[in-house]
Amino acid sequence: MEGKRENKDNTNYVFKLLYAIGIILIVAGHCQGGGFSLFYEFFPMCAFHLGLFMFASGYFYKCEYENNVKQYILKKIKRLIIPLYLWNIFYAFVIYCLHSHGFFLKKAVTLNAIFIEPILNGHQFMLNLGGWFIIPLFSIHILNILIRKIFKIYNIKINEFIFFAISLGLGCLGVSLAHAGYNHDWFLFLDRILYFIPFYGLGILYKKYEQYDKVNNLIYFSVILAIALYYIYDKGGMPFFVPAWCNNFTANPILPFIVGFLGVAFWLRIAKILEPAIGKSKSVNAIANNTYSIMINHLSGFFILNACFAFISKYTAHFQNFDMNKYKTDVFYNYLPGGLDQMLILYLITGIVFSIIVQFILDKISVKLKKLPKPNF
Repeated sequence: MEGKRENKDNTNYVFKLLYAIGIILIVAGHCQGGGFSLFYEFFPMCAFHLGLFMFASGYFYKCEYENNVKQYILKKIKRLIIPLYLWNIFYAFVIYCLHSHGFFLKKAVTLNAIFIEPILNGHQFMLNLGGWFIIPLFSIHILNILIRKIFKIYNIKINEFIFFAISLGLGCLGVSLAHAGYNHDWFLFLDRILYFIPFYGLGILYKKYEQYDKVNNLIYFSVILAIALYYIYDKGGMPFFVPAWCNNFTANPILPFIVGFLGVAFWLRIAKILEPAIGKSKSVNAIANNTYSIMINHLSGFFILNACFAFISKYTAHFQNFDMNKYKTDVFYNYLPGGLDQMLILYLITGIVFSIIVQFILDKISVKLKKLPKPNF
């Protein structure tokens, strides 16, 4: 089996599909599974979804970036950090307006909430809490290239297996710190970075040796599921972890990575299998190309769907068991018409579609602004 399937336009549609799967899993994780099971019994929500993104980011790292570290860092600031803070300022305004109408707990809009809390926890304005992941992602990008550049300056050749082993050691350190209770404020910032480093390192390692990923599907899945079943039997269910707060970690520091790597490996092969059929799908690529917006804005999509349910409940005889108090206080409140779990798929779809529409509008505005004549000073 081909390890990587690239096309005439040099687009890696396997990883496009993997990005789409990853963001769908993340949104589903915020709406109780999204109304259907995506192998959650074997690979729990939160245990690997974000690790999947770190893995993909490591996969696309290129050694030539080290030729201009300054340009690389500025590019990451432009693509990751500046949008994060612009969205944070926008949502500070949105939450401020919503507070005046009785929504969510009172949250002061301060300079600390706008500029510092995105680094420390990222949950300050609720509706954009998915953005907490951007800071660890950016930090690992920068740490990785700086370490490699230093090694390059001193002509130290990096063995990717050793580099990955060191990354895994740092990950175990982060898990141990969090398990010991050091998972608040700046320690949380550190723990998140340490936890994700092994996934990023695994992506780099996989890219280097991807040509050897030719194991028969039956054998591949059998091994993954056998290991998963062992831990399910041994632990009474597959362990899950919450990287957002670095909690629920066990005393075994390697366990979160075994569980996480299993999930990554499983969905990577699923992406390879599905790529010939739907890899070039416009819908799949629309999702894959807008993961940043979906990460930031999908909870706003949930909120808008709830607003529709609230309107129907208030002005018609339908949905009378809609909980107005939870709607106003709980960003994760999901209303189930008829009490049916399958209705959660409405949140999954709305969160994704709303975020794509938002980015589409922003892209159109950006194109229009670029066409305006530049001012002369």
